[in-house]
Amino acid sequence: MEYIDQIWAYIEPVWSWLMAGLQYSMHGDGGSINWIFLGVQMGVIGLVMALLMQEYAAILIFTVLAAIVHVIVDVVLPMVRDGASFAIPPVTDMLYWQYIAFLGVAYLVGLTVLYIIKAIVLPR
Repeated sequence: MEYIDQIWAYIEPVWSWLMAGLQYSMHGDGGSINWIFLGVQMGVIGLVMALLMQEYAAILIFTVLAAIVHVIVDVVLPMVRDGASFAIPPVTDMLYWQYIAFLGVAYLVGLTVLYIIKAIVLPR
């Protein structure tokens, strides 16, 4: 267990930084995280990206593409669902960039897992 404690000492600041970014939520009410919406949105985008990915060598490209699609959905969905006016994301806010970094890490891990499952279930 002491090895895990030593490793966690290095991982914990990065983990805390990413989780602080997760507190940014365009679909939350008062800063709370809408876990169901976030999970469904990330699941659908991740599944589509994993199915489109032909080789694992393209993981970084598809991770960036998935994060971009996620941000576009975050901006467009309130306009479609609630009739809200267009709002540019707060690109000068550090919390927003932490949110983008969280999306990147989450999609990198998620696409890796989904690609492995796809390679097992759908062999060439």
